[in-house]
Amino acid sequence: MNMPRTHLLIVAIALLAAVVGFLAFRDAPPPSPVHQALTLLPEPRPLPSFNLIDQHGEPIDEQALTGQWHLVFFGFTHCPDICPMTLQTLAAVRGRFEGEGAGRPGVVFVSIDPARDGPDMLGDYLAYYDPDIVGITGEEAAVAEFARAMGVAVIMGETDAHGHYNVDHTTAVFLIDPEGRLAGLFRLPHRVDAMAQDLGRLIGSRG
Repeated sequence: MNMPRTHLLIVAIALLAAVVGFLAFRDAPPPSPVHQALTLLPEPRPLPSFNLIDQHGEPIDEQALTGQWHLVFFGFTHCPDICPMTLQTLAAVRGRFEGEGAGRPGVVFVSIDPARDGPDMLGDYLAYYDPDIVGITGEEAAVAEFARAMGVAVIMGETDAHGHYNVDHTTAVFLIDPEGRLAGLFRLPHRVDAMAQDLGRLIGSRG
């Protein structure tokens, strides 16, 4: 039986997203024996500048990602599976670290679907996982530019008769160091124990 054209399109989009994501990080080394899940870059890279808004409608830029370690994930609130699972994982990882300040990682969720993810939608969505997660949204062009500069593949699906559409995107979790630089990334599968242990070891060794 032949695969329907719509299924072929979905498969093609998913493969393209995977290829683009791979090309963006093909120079990154595999996890070292010291880390179970974390891939550290040979040298931290400066973050691209951005001017967007958070889930409270307040301006936010790259300076917000300094002062502590941050875990950054790009997704969207209508995501059926990967985004909810990843946010649950990141909230659990953050919960492994006690107290506040530089020793506890922050979690940031950047919506790649700002047309549907305004501040109110984003705020309600993230509060379900952890009220301390920072949400980022904004003008579509500005969000797309930031995602592209971070090497995130974003492919918008076709809108159906009910106005619904899916978005294929890179699933890596980006690790930002306290200086606001891209230090590494966690690829799938995202496992709480492995991520928490790797991050704890890194924070302990670097402060």
